[in-house]
Amino acid sequence: MKNNNLQIKSLGKSDLAKLAESKRNGEFALSFYLGLKPDVNFRSEANSILAGETEKIKKDKEYSKSAKKKILAMIGLIKKEINFLRLPSEARTLVFFLREKSRIIIYRVPVYIRSRIVVEADYYIHPLASVLENFPNYAAVALERDKFRIFNIFMGKIEGSSDVSESDVPQRINAARADWKGLNETRIQRHIEDHLARHLKKAALAAGDYFLKNKCDYLIIGARKEYTAKFINLLDKRLAKKVAGTWRILPHYHINRIKRKSLEAVNEYNRKMEEKIVKDLLDGIEGKIWAAVAGIGSVLENLYLHKIKMFVIGANCKEPGFVCETCHRISLLPVACLSCGGKTAKASDLADEIIEEAIKNKIKIKQLFHSHKKFDRFGIGAFLKNY
Repeated sequence: MKNNNLQIKSLGKSDLAKLAESKRNGEFALSFYLGLKPDVNFRSEANSILAGETEKIKKDKEYSKSAKKKILAMIGLIKKEINFLRLPSEARTLVFFLREKSRIIIYRVPVYIRSRIVVEADYYIHPLASVLENFPNYAAVALERDKFRIFNIFMGKIEGSSDVSESDVPQRINAARADWKGLNETRIQRHIEDHLARHLKKAALAAGDYFLKNKCDYLIIGARKEYTAKFINLLDKRLAKKVAGTWRILPHYHINRIKRKSLEAVNEYNRKMEEKIVKDLLDGIEGKIWAAVAGIGSVLENLYLHKIKMFVIGANCKEPGFVCETCHRISLLPVACLSCGGKTAKASDLADEIIEEAIKNKIKIKQLFHSHKKFDRFGIGAFLKNY
């Protein structure tokens, strides 16, 4: 069997920019997101989805015969590729991109994205932009009295971990056993504290090295309450500022519980960060501090006035509209393009088109994953350049 694993790439931000800026070859770009489900054969799942899309294209009256032929040929190429793929163990989604007269590009994503096929003039990159922009890389430390372990959390998954590192830290001794090797109680406790301090310093240095090596953004700490503050004080000052959350570890916690508690801390931090961004944006709309706008119409208006610094896209934002086939200007109505006078085509999700414009113009994007009642009625918003 042919091995195509070298063709399956790990997605990075530079890849997203290349996809957004890729040159058009022909009329169509096909994007196929294949969400990988446990205990479901990915080839069978993929072939089922592709077969369904084939039937849908054949019956679609909006495409000409020549257009259908081109699209079906692209689907056929992906079918052939699927038959020879070996699935990477860390993949939770495979994404296939294909233009006419171009080779297939395949990316693996370590989080699940719902399966779908989109055929448009440009690649459908909205889900990937959301993944990259909204999943910081976390280092998580599980710190106990005489051992510690550090692992990576990215996109809501445990990606890897260090070995367990142990230190020789004596148990605390009560007054009845104070005459230990001729030492009094005070000297015994000082001896224990010295061993513990060396252990915490060792863990702090290891956390710093791990943080830099794995290019992490934030640090999560699981430790007994009395150790947490001491550990943070031993961290490099810049790393101490990156502590995003702490939780209390209990003796003999199983590693699965440790990982679950760390993931909960990450999720809580992400929720709080979203709440702050939403508050800032709503304050901006009211003109309290900086300027901000909300709603698709206001966002598009300010986009083409070159005033936007960062887009904020709601968890359930899905607004249909139109896109110029020539220059990609986005509009809500099927009118001639206001920039070049070109013909506009339907777009099922303007959020994706806006993300594409943001990537091309190096505008920041924040995708919300939690519901926020006051913002959800707008669906999309943006901070202007004085934010």
